Amino acid sequence: MARVWALLSSREGDNAQVLAVAEALKCPYETRRFQNRPGAIVANLLFGPSLPGMVTHPSGDFGPPWPDLVIAAGTQSEPICAQIRRATQQAGHSTRQVFLGRPWIDPARYDLVVTTPQYWVPPGPNVMEIDLPLHRVTAERIAPERDRWSQRLAELPAPYFTVLLGGSISSYTFDSRAAKRLALEASALASAAGGSLLVCGSYRTPSQVMKAMVENIHVPARIFEWRQSRQENPYLALLGLAREIIVTGDSMTMLAEACATGKPVHIFDLGEGRYAMRDGAPQGNPVIVHHPWLMSALRARAKHHKVSLTNGILPLRLHRDTRNIHRKLIQSGRAVWLGDAFPSARVPRAGSDVTAVAARIQSLISDTAAFPATDDLPASGLSASALAADRS
Repeated sequence: MARVWALLSSREGDNAQVLAVAEALKCPYETRRFQNRPGAIVANLLFGPSLPGMVTHPSGDFGPPWPDLVIAAGTQSEPICAQIRRATQQAGHSTRQVFLGRPWIDPARYDLVVTTPQYWVPPGPNVMEIDLPLHRVTAERIAPERDRWSQRLAELPAPYFTVLLGGSISSYTFDSRAAKRLALEASALASAAGGSLLVCGSYRTPSQVMKAMVENIHVPARIFEWRQSRQENPYLALLGLAREIIVTGDSMTMLAEACATGKPVHIFDLGEGRYAMRDGAPQGNPVIVHHPWLMSALRARAKHHKVSLTNGILPLRLHRDTRNIHRKLIQSGRAVWLGDAFPSARVPRAGSDVTAVAARIQSLISDTAAFPATDDLPASGLSASALAADRS
């Protein structure tokens, strides 16, 4: 039986991807948590992820016996991957490393890189591009949470429209102006159907955004603010209860999880006019927002120039363009921009690419018995209640 390590950082969105792959392999795995010291990411960029002392090990044994497979995600995991690579090579142990996302170092250093169109990872024999980030949201995990919360929300008129809130990203700012626009457009959608809104914030959602949503929603609604101490997270339930789902365009993970339900998904454009996320966005908006616009416009322009300058300095492989994922979702019919109509011939498409990724990983291991194809083997890891701890 292969020995598998799932490397977990402080970013639960990345952890969800790592655990999704580990579980899809259908064999027991061990989690190893780590943290980077302050400045580790800058050192990683300037000198490569090989400087000693950049990583601390708050839990788990990072020594022998060494694993046969390491699964990691995000740039913060690269220093520990480098340390494991160096140690296993010195020990003469062959350890495969699978990296999820966009590596800052040469992708050829990994046995497999699983990436998405938002990143500029050059193609190669060890690079696998999938449409959306991996996640752990499945119909089996949604169903009990949906049933548990349905009675709690029974006083709200159906159908339900779930609204998932992210935060600012790259050159796009999620401020109170954008929140007011979202509240009015989402309210209009729910009102036309005689339904209500179920709004769920994330750890990246600014407090002024939540305030603007509360003040401007004019249909029956329940609003859930993200709190790290919350014992019960309604995220999975809101996915299950929704007839349609609205997701802010900054969060690729929440878009992936919403699309995994097979339900109609609306993408909310955080930007406006020339600073919009969508191609060929109209200069006006279908909903008039009477709100001071100068600070929003200046902030959008400043962020746009900052991102343009940064992209001009960094090599192409370190760029990120979430619009590539937006285009794929729109072209495939899995999503539309909020305010647009769905194609009449839309075919629901649920699920994710995690099965294909697991199959690719299995092919890396020469011993075919290392990953038996059976559902009977238990997989260690986090419980379903930890799925929605963080969305990014």
